[in-house]
Amino acid sequence: MLKRKIVCIGAGSRYFEDVLGELAVTKELAGSHVMLYDINAERMATIMKVGRRIVAETEADLSLDSTTNLSRALDGAHFAISSVGVHGFSFEHHKKDSDIAAKFGVIHTTGDTVGPAGLSQGLRIVPIYLKIARAMEKYCPNVILLQHSNPMAVICRAIRKYTRINVIGYCHNVANDIHAFAETLGIPEKELEVVIAGVNHMNWMLSIRHNGKNLYPELIRRMRARKSPQRHIFALEAYETLGIFPVAGDRHIIEFFPHSRRPTPPGGTRHLHYGLTPRSEWIKSYIAKGGHSWKWERLKQRAEGKRPLAIPTPDGMSPEAMGYQIRAMAFGNEILQYVNVPNAGSVTNLPDWAITEPKCIIGSHGARPIFVGELPPAAARWSLAQIYAHELTVDAAAEGSRDKAIAALACDPMIRDFREAVTLFDALVAAHGDWLKPFRKKPADKRYWPTIKAPVPID
Repeated sequence: MLKRKIVCIGAGSRYFEDVLGELAVTKELAGSHVMLYDINAERMATIMKVGRRIVAETEADLSLDSTTNLSRALDGAHFAISSVGVHGFSFEHHKKDSDIAAKFGVIHTTGDTVGPAGLSQGLRIVPIYLKIARAMEKYCPNVILLQHSNPMAVICRAIRKYTRINVIGYCHNVANDIHAFAETLGIPEKELEVVIAGVNHMNWMLSIRHNGKNLYPELIRRMRARKSPQRHIFALEAYETLGIFPVAGDRHIIEFFPHSRRPTPPGGTRHLHYGLTPRSEWIKSYIAKGGHSWKWERLKQRAEGKRPLAIPTPDGMSPEAMGYQIRAMAFGNEILQYVNVPNAGSVTNLPDWAITEPKCIIGSHGARPIFVGELPPAAARWSLAQIYAHELTVDAAAEGSRDKAIAALACDPMIRDFREAVTLFDALVAAHGDWLKPFRKKPADKRYWPTIKAPVPID
């Protein structure tokens, strides 16, 4: 039996409690060596304690180890699972981004993919991932990286463009929407045939069928009939205008459009159209209720045996199902999954190199996208806009280029004019200190802004 090494990167994250449970109950992974890696040894130690309890309770044939040394963690790894964040333990950096954007009238509802907050996060996290990927080229060049951090497409594109590492991006939003569609239609999720394509957090539903029958009109009819369509109020508005339904839930989708500059009076920035909450307000409320603290405390109690473990059943995996993903890649028993990979001809009117999120065949090769065809023009227009803004962000982060970072922000639909992009960007840079040090304004950086004069009346 070939013993496989699986390294968990960012293993001080609570997310890896779920990962270790999924690996443990996937019997085909017996004999694997699981290495935890994080720069925070204390938090990683808690995950290690939970992991050892999981292995003992499931009687899994897994060996666990941990290290704060990246080269030791990666050496000889066959698979890597990553969940690295730059939000801060209490979302302090994330809130800072959202608050600064709000001062300029840009109201984030998520702030981890696009807009000023998404750009800031991308510029801070891409260098971290490139450092890890370059170490992988040295210590485990054939590894497959199963990546979970945001901005998803930006990180995956940076790794693909600047290193040789095979990275696959995993996100649960498409799965969540398919689940919601199944509930709305009253049909078992596994029986639906759904075709979705686009970029992460702003995909588009091309078709939805059951037993060969087109259910798209019926799904829209039932959503319209609801008193509250819940997470799809804005999505329905987009459908009514563009003729195609966007997938990922309103709090993600709306940030790809100019609409999140419209707070609802008299609530100001506290309340938005479509029943959404500004991200900064959500973080404030989350922290006031204990936020990560009480969740982390419960995790410690499970680590110490004071609370029962939450071990998934083989049929109760998360949408990402890390155990099943690695099983498919290790043994070649192929499965289908919506993941983030290079388009490679799947959507014919998007670039082959662009990171898209199609349905893929997962197997020993990694992930291979299934052919989709063309996106309708409206969907392609918005998707292409993000793809090229992502490309500017990727290059800005990799090169430390202030000009490309400003250009990326200026291309965002929430930005009203080019001067605003510069001023807002400099506010983000000043707020994050050394995090964004490469992007500070240089003494020689003097932009020419022409004087705007009123138009001459025409007689």
